[in-house]
Amino acid sequence: MIPAFEFVPNNVRIGTVFDRGNFLLLWLSLLASNAVAQEDPAQRGDAAMNAGNYAEAVAAYTEAISHDPNKARSYIDRSVAYDMLNETDKAITDANKALELEPKNAEAYNVRGWAKFNRKPNEEALADLTKAIELEPKFPRALNRRARVLTDERRLKEALADVNKALELAEDYADAYTTRGNIFYQRGDYGKALVELSTAIGFDPEAPRPYGVRSRIWSYFKEHQRAFEDADKMARLDSKSYYPFLVRAYAQDDAGKFEPALADLEEARKRDDKVAEIYKEKAFCLLNLKKFDDAIAEASTAIRLRQGFSEAWQLRGSALLAQWRLGEALTDFSMALRLNQNDVRSAIGRGTVYFYWTQFQKALADFDAALKIDPRSFEARLWRGDTYNQLGQAENARADFVLLGKSKPEKPDGYMRRALIYLAEGNADAAIADLTKAMELDKALASVVYALRASAHFKKENLQAALNDVNKAIELDPTNPNSFSLRSGIYNRLNQHAEALENVKKAIELAPKSSAYHLNYAYYLSRAGDYEAARRELDRVEETADKSAWYYNNLAWLLATADDDKIRNGSNAEEAMKEALKLLPNDPRLLDTQAAVCAELGRFEDAVKWEKRCLAVKGLTTEQRKNGEARLNLYQKRQPYRQAPGN
Repeated sequence: MIPAFEFVPNNVRIGTVFDRGNFLLLWLSLLASNAVAQEDPAQRGDAAMNAGNYAEAVAAYTEAISHDPNKARSYIDRSVAYDMLNETDKAITDANKALELEPKNAEAYNVRGWAKFNRKPNEEALADLTKAIELEPKFPRALNRRARVLTDERRLKEALADVNKALELAEDYADAYTTRGNIFYQRGDYGKALVELSTAIGFDPEAPRPYGVRSRIWSYFKEHQRAFEDADKMARLDSKSYYPFLVRAYAQDDAGKFEPALADLEEARKRDDKVAEIYKEKAFCLLNLKKFDDAIAEASTAIRLRQGFSEAWQLRGSALLAQWRLGEALTDFSMALRLNQNDVRSAIGRGTVYFYWTQFQKALADFDAALKIDPRSFEARLWRGDTYNQLGQAENARADFVLLGKSKPEKPDGYMRRALIYLAEGNADAAIADLTKAMELDKALASVVYALRASAHFKKENLQAALNDVNKAIELDPTNPNSFSLRSGIYNRLNQHAEALENVKKAIELAPKSSAYHLNYAYYLSRAGDYEAARRELDRVEETADKSAWYYNNLAWLLATADDDKIRNGSNAEEAMKEALKLLPNDPRLLDTQAAVCAELGRFEDAVKWEKRCLAVKGLTTEQRKNGEARLNLYQKRQPYRQAPGN
């Protein structure tokens, strides 16, 4: 078996034939030989390396170099020791010196290439390892290492060819089986990967690397206990390195145990605080724990440490999106997609930003792209169905929802997903039934179920049932701003304006960057009769990048209908509606506002036309139809609409 570290012996042991008469002479010579061995710094360095004492090994090899500065082997050995200490620059310098002394030394190229692998990008590492193989074609370690670099580059076919050749040369080479297992894992051949990794462990049960890859596969199969056991074994075998703790964090967060995962990530950071992946994974855990500011900080560190780290950009974008910092989120998702065109999460994230901005054609393009990357993505297809609805493409929306609803739910999350489809389709009763079933199967889903079920009751205009459910959601999770926003909407429909304002203010307190909450706040202020405060609130939204159709619509509504001559401005309202209708030309709420704007400008024939167009839209709620008909009656009498306080 090829050992973990390979060293060229610094002395040659010659077998001795002796008889009893030579025993005393042999004993004296052995004593002398042993004394020489103990004093030989190169041998002390080898012993220190095998014991994992890399700093001690560096000191010993440095001493060996001082005795013979023209011996390439000592520089190679010290290069390996420096590499194990993550002192890459020093490792490369020593390998360069070895090559200066022996330009055709395959081992020196092998060692330098492996040290360069820490640097990224990988071109120089591949060049050195290829040179090592050219100089020594039957060099299994260099072949295995080149396979590992090629795997990192996702050049899996070439990597597999190299590692197969390495195993032909050394059939008991445990790390090569690990490399081949990792290649199969990257290809998605998880069964084959498990066989290779278990073979590697059989040859060398004390090598940590195969446990790490196998742990990731157990997580994929949702064998979370096995995943943790393998990761824990890796950490016990290699407690000085950051990587086993990173792997154990993966196993923890795959099981939804984000706090324990953060503890492991902190252990990893203590061992090496320059590894971008640690900070990226911390950002992932913090995002799931809804600690968005902390997630943004950790993702930013990952971005700073590794150029072109697309996943870190995507995670930071997701945290920014959760805080409704839409312009910043758009920038991060776009960067992630430039770095990795196959990043489905970033495509969905950017599409979501465009959706919130009511830029539905751009949103549709991103959701289309996400589904090309992953046709099975539930989230991308659900968003695309919603987008089709907003664009008035009902048949396309229906096709997406039908496709999503084909699988029969078997677990709680399946009922949750089907409920989301029903909500998107407007089938509130079916959504309520599935949400109730999901909560029966898993009480831990209660806070989410109550909020979603409240939305379904709200769609049915069953306001008291909606209020009961959202109250329970808030009781279970008082940190969710969406629940407070929903409750403010229910109170608004109940004409309880003080309560509506109180709840939307709480939503803003929890998510201060959300333009949607600020727009609602402005509207509720106007309904309470504080038109000036409503205008100030809209001015705050205007200062952001979040000028959706809803911003322009709410501004136009205030300027056209406020029961305050100082606030109303028909011309400005008309300009706002031009922008709103560019973004969302067929929504009945915008048609209703356009009618009010025309009436404010004295163009009552146009107002009647727009209000009739609004009332012709299918799917209006009872309240929307009642209010629209009342306004139509005013316009036909050549009277504008005024929204008086409390009206």
